[in-house]
Amino acid sequence: MQGDREFVTIVSGVPRSGTSLAMQMLQVGGIPALTDGARGPDDHNPQGYFEYEPVKRLAEDSRWVPALARGKALKAIYRLLWHLPATAAYRVLFMERDPREVFASQRDMLAARGDDAASQPEARLVAAISSQVRAVKEWMAKQANFRALCVPYAEVVREPLPWAREIARFLGGGLQIEAMAAVVDARLYRHRADRRDGGRATSERSETSKSDKGFHA
Repeated sequence: MQGDREFVTIVSGVPRSGTSLAMQMLQVGGIPALTDGARGPDDHNPQGYFEYEPVKRLAEDSRWVPALARGKALKAIYRLLWHLPATAAYRVLFMERDPREVFASQRDMLAARGDDAASQPEARLVAAISSQVRAVKEWMAKQANFRALCVPYAEVVREPLPWAREIARFLGGGLQIEAMAAVVDARLYRHRADRRDGGRATSERSETSKSDKGFHA
């Protein structure tokens, strides 16, 4: 499969939005993940994080991306997308999740390792992240070498087979769709906003997904 894809597959989004799950789906589906295994599995991500350390330094050095990542899947947080070099083509799976769920998941992970950042106020952080994500999407839409598909985490967990099919279509086909769907484990969806507000978040999240699903840059 690597030789058939002349673009870099990027999995992006905010932390704790399902990016590791998407990487796992792509790897079992037939797109090799560019990862160094430096950050192993833990209780928060029992299947691993699928990270590659040089990604964290994209702002300083991105020259390696076209040669090493073309034909592969690379995980990069949303704030790093602007630093990808213009010398490659990208197809971005942008993972989306209710920001309250992201906050709760991130807070618990930070608290588990004693990080003071776990005490940040939810409303302010959610507003800031939402604004940054909008800016990144607007920027991607203007880049000729970017195409993006917004992938709502909650829907992937709820309906993994249709979403595996949609992801495969977006990436040019030829993937093992059933294998991709099979790795989705609903038991790992631990922070659900609809448990906090009686279902209102589920409805809002569905409407957001409908409006964003068609976003392609």
